[in-house]
Amino acid sequence: MAALVRIATPAALAAARRVTRDSRLAEDATQEGFLRAFRALGRYRSGSSFKAWVRTIAIHAAIDLLRRRRPEFALPESLASPHSEESRHEDADLLRAVLADLSPLDREILLAREIEGTSDQEIARRFDTTVTAVRVRVHRARKRIRARFREERS
Repeated sequence: MAALVRIATPAALAAARRVTRDSRLAEDATQEGFLRAFRALGRYRSGSSFKAWVRTIAIHAAIDLLRRRRPEFALPESLASPHSEESRHEDADLLRAVLADLSPLDREILLAREIEGTSDQEIARRFDTTVTAVRVRVHRARKRIRARFREERS
């Protein structure tokens, strides 16, 4: 068991950190994810990646934690647009706000697709959903972001 925890912890913790944007919450979610995984060990399909399976469970645990708490969502500076300094900060603040308003699952799917460059098929596997559902969630999240930016600029 210790070897499995060592193998899967970095991926589970990183995924939980992306969802929660808080190291302590991510650690809690990762621990909860491992507890859930070990309780559900009988449902693990031996042909699939244990690390990916635990990562998905940790993501769901992180989402559950966020439903109970709403921490501030931090955005990397690299996502700001290349306008004036003031405009970049305004855009980054707006993007932070819009991303924070998305559901944790939608935000995680969008970031996996746009930031990590993960394929729709891999995202669908990671979140135990269909490729169509992934594409619909990404489309709706992008639409909300565009609408908010249009709204703010008019």
